[in-house]
Amino acid sequence: MPIRRARPVRPAYWTHYDFFVYLICFLSKLIIIMDPNQQPYFPDGLNMLNDEFDISEPTHTQAGPSGSGVTPTSRPRKLTSYVWQCFNIVQMTLLNGTSSLRAKCKFCHKDYATSTGGTRYLRRHMHKCMPAHGQVDTTTQTQLQLHPDGSVTTWQFDAMHTRECLARYIAQTDQPISIGESPFYTELITSAYNPQYEPVSRTTTRNDLIRLFETQRDDLVAEIQHLSVSVALTSDIWNACSKQDYLCVTGHYLDSDWRITKRFFGFRPMDFAHTAENIFNFIIEVLETYEITHRILSITFDNASANTSSIALFVARNIPQDGGYFFHQRCACHIINLVVQAGLKQVSDQIDRIRDAISWIYSSNPRFSEFKRHCKLNGLKPRRFQTDMPVRWSSTYLMLQNCLEYDTTITCFYNMKLTETGQLSPKLLTTDDWYVAKIFFQFLKIFYNATVTLSGVYYPTSSQVIHQIVEMSELLNSYREDEHLGAAVVVMETKLKKYWANILLLYALSAIIDPRVKLSGLEVLLEFIDINLSIDYSEQITDIRTKLFEIFRIYETRFGNIDIPQSTRPEIEPKQTSWSLLKL
Repeated sequence: MPIRRARPVRPAYWTHYDFFVYLICFLSKLIIIMDPNQQPYFPDGLNMLNDEFDISEPTHTQAGPSGSGVTPTSRPRKLTSYVWQCFNIVQMTLLNGTSSLRAKCKFCHKDYATSTGGTRYLRRHMHKCMPAHGQVDTTTQTQLQLHPDGSVTTWQFDAMHTRECLARYIAQTDQPISIGESPFYTELITSAYNPQYEPVSRTTTRNDLIRLFETQRDDLVAEIQHLSVSVALTSDIWNACSKQDYLCVTGHYLDSDWRITKRFFGFRPMDFAHTAENIFNFIIEVLETYEITHRILSITFDNASANTSSIALFVARNIPQDGGYFFHQRCACHIINLVVQAGLKQVSDQIDRIRDAISWIYSSNPRFSEFKRHCKLNGLKPRRFQTDMPVRWSSTYLMLQNCLEYDTTITCFYNMKLTETGQLSPKLLTTDDWYVAKIFFQFLKIFYNATVTLSGVYYPTSSQVIHQIVEMSELLNSYREDEHLGAAVVVMETKLKKYWANILLLYALSAIIDPRVKLSGLEVLLEFIDINLSIDYSEQITDIRTKLFEIFRIYETRFGNIDIPQSTRPEIEPKQTSWSLLKL
C-alpha cells in the first residue's frame, strides 16, 4: 500500500497577507484624480465606505514616455453626499491671490472650504439655513402623520406653516401676539411636541396675522362672487370693559351646498359719534370691501334711533334690492329683552332683596365658609351662586334657577346674621319674596326658551318668530289677572304690542312657505294672537297676500330656470300651542 504524503499546511500569515493585498488593491481604486479646470468627482463606490469623505486633493501622475503631461488614473464621477443639494462648488480667488474651490450655499450664499475632513460642517449649516429660508429639509428622518380619515402621509417640519398655525391659534382663541416668543410656550412646544420649533417674535406674528386676514378676506370675496345668493346683514355695537365701542357687521348667506353660513365682515372700534351718518358710512365701506353692495337682502338692527335713521340713507343709496320688501329688520331677541326688562321693573323689590342677600354672603370669605357649613348641616351641597347682570335679563333667570332650591337655607342664614349684627328689618328676606320669585321664574321660562330658539345661527329662525309670539301671547293672557304678576303683565303686553302689532313681512312669508303652515295656517295663528292681545290683523293679512304674489313673480323671473337642491327642514318643538292650533 503506497504511503500518502501529508498536505503541507499553509501558514496563517499567508491568509492575512492575501487579505491585506486585496484591501490595498481595492483602496488603490479610490484615489481621486482631479483636473484643476473641472469640478471635483469621486470614484464609484465612495459613499459605500465613508459618507463623511467629501473632496480630496487632486492627484496627478508623471508624464509617460510620450510626454503628454498629467493624465488621470481613474474615471471621475459626481459628488454623492446629500449636502450638495444645498451647496455649489465654485472657483473663488482668495485674498492672497490664490484660486481655490469653495462650497457656496444656494440660499444664503455663504461659502465654506472644501476639504477632505468630511461634510459635517456643511450639513450643520444646511439644517439651519434651509428652514430659515422656507425650504423643506428632506434629509432628516421621515415622519408619518395620521389623518382623521385613517390615511397616513409623510410629514416634514415647515417653519412658515408653523407661523401660520400660530397666527390662526391666536386669532381663534384671543391669545396675546407675544405668545410665540414666550419662553414657557417655547418650552412646551419644543419639549412635548416639536424640538425644531423656533420662537416667533411679536412683530413677525403681527405681520402673519395681517397676512392671514388679507388671505381670508380675498378667499371670502372670491367665494361670494361665485354664488348667486343674497346676503342678510346684522349690525351691533359692542361695549368692551375698557369702555371702547366696537361696531360689528355680520353676514349670513347660503353656500354652494345650501347650508347657512355666518361670516364677520367687519369688526372695528368706533372712535366716532353714534350717528346715523357714521354708522351708514362704516357699513358701506365694509360692503364695498367685500363687493356685496348689490347683494344685500336685509339689515337687522336693534332699536337704537341712530340705526333706524340710517335706513333712510341706505334707501337713498339704492342698496335694497327687489323693492326692499325685507330690508329693515328688528332683532326679535332684542324686542323680547325689552319686554322682559319692562316686567322685571314691576317685581324689582323682591328680586333686589334676593340679589343683595346672595352678594352679601359672598362678599366675605369667612362668611361664605360659615354658609357652606350651614348648607352641610341642612343636607345641601355647598355652592356659589352667580349674580345677574342688569343688562341681561337671561342672567336673572339663571340666577333664580340656581338659588330657588336653597331658598330656606339662604333665608335662615341671611336673616340670622343680620339680626346678630343689628341690621334694619326691611333688608330681611321673607317667604313672599321667594314666592314671587318662583312664580316669576316659571313665567319667564317661555321667554327664555323663545330667546334661545331665535338666537340660532345655523338654522332658519324667521319662520319661528310667529310661533313664539303665539306662545308669549297665550302666557300673558293667562297671567293677566294674577295677584302678584298682574302689573308686570300689563306693561309687558304694552311693550310687545308696540313692536309686533304690525307683523313684519319677513316673518309672515317665512311661515307661509313652510308647507305645514301655508297662508291658511298663518291666518289661524294671527287670529289666536288677536284673541289673546286684542290685535286686529285682518288688513295685514290682505296686504301680506298681495306682496306674496309680487315677490313670487320676482323670484320666478330670476330663478325659474335654475334647478335648486332641497334644504333640510329645521326641527321645531311639536308640543307648542301654535302647532296644536294647526292640527298637525
